Amino acid sequence: MKTIKSMLAIAITAGIAFTSCSTNEEQPTTVEQTANYSKKNLKFNFNTNIVAKGANTQLSVFQEINKDLKGYGIAQVEIYNVASTPDDKNKLTVIPVVDASDEYRTGFRFIPNDARRDNRDNLTYVTVSDFATSANGIASEQIFDDMYRVWQNETNCNNVSIDKQNFSLATDGLPSSILSFGDAPQGPIADHNVLGYIPPFLFDALDLGANTLAVNFSFGFRDEDGNFTDINGDGKIDLSHTETWFNDGVNWSTDGAEPGSVDVATVALHEFGHSLGLGHSGVLLASFDGNGDFTGELNFTPVNVMNPSYIGNPKRDLAGDDNSIFCENFSAWPYY
Repeated sequence: MKTIKSMLAIAITAGIAFTSCSTNEEQPTTVEQTANYSKKNLKFNFNTNIVAKGANTQLSVFQEINKDLKGYGIAQVEIYNVASTPDDKNKLTVIPVVDASDEYRTGFRFIPNDARRDNRDNLTYVTVSDFATSANGIASEQIFDDMYRVWQNETNCNNVSIDKQNFSLATDGLPSSILSFGDAPQGPIADHNVLGYIPPFLFDALDLGANTLAVNFSFGFRDEDGNFTDINGDGKIDLSHTETWFNDGVNWSTDGAEPGSVDVATVALHEFGHSLGLGHSGVLLASFDGNGDFTGELNFTPVNVMNPSYIGNPKRDLAGDDNSIFCENFSAWPYY
């Protein structure tokens, strides 16, 4: 049995090299970053060495994490951020990691009755209750449950069961392939592992950006040679599990009505779509007046839950692309 002690260290798996966006290949410099985070009488310490040596920061980080994962690896990272300017349409919201599919919409798929998933023909998820209330007091575990129910019950082909699995942080450990309490990462507990609200300094450490609301990591099964598998030949990476983080530095709310607040249900519904193998869809458009000045109005076309940025409009209902991509993944479930 695992016991959570009063002092726990959260750390990224060993060997991460952080790189700057500069192409300057000067002698690497090392900076030690430390930060503390307290919640529910648990104190977390985070220490990492940041090595600056040029190239793409984010991709390098996740490639290094992949080296420490056994049996599966990060196939793709989807970042959900806030959009408020015309330039935000150019923000990178998808990071394809080594060997990842280029098909961002449906590049991953769970396989029913897969022996690597204990031969299940349903999908499972866990939520870390200890981290399900935000720093500004938004209790979200029920919201998370409700948003999974939307995906299960409100699509045009609701023939896959998404079941919540019993879980205890104290006895089961942290269900993360990336973070740990100082030892090796515990690894996944379920198909979908919702870690809840994660301290903002961890988002900063992974260079995910100040405007990042949440992030979803998709992990694929690997074969003995380290390549992602496709055992049924459908052209999709066989999905092992997903891991979802919400940024605890965000001003979360239950409706998004207060200026500057973000509706947690909208973000959760979007992130859980990634957990089910859906990518981003829709194009962000900005409005300009006769003088060519930005009016402050942003719109997506078409409007979907899986639009790649949050523009202040809560979305609790699935739209056309959401339904079609979900059904592409699950319409034949569990027979393929």
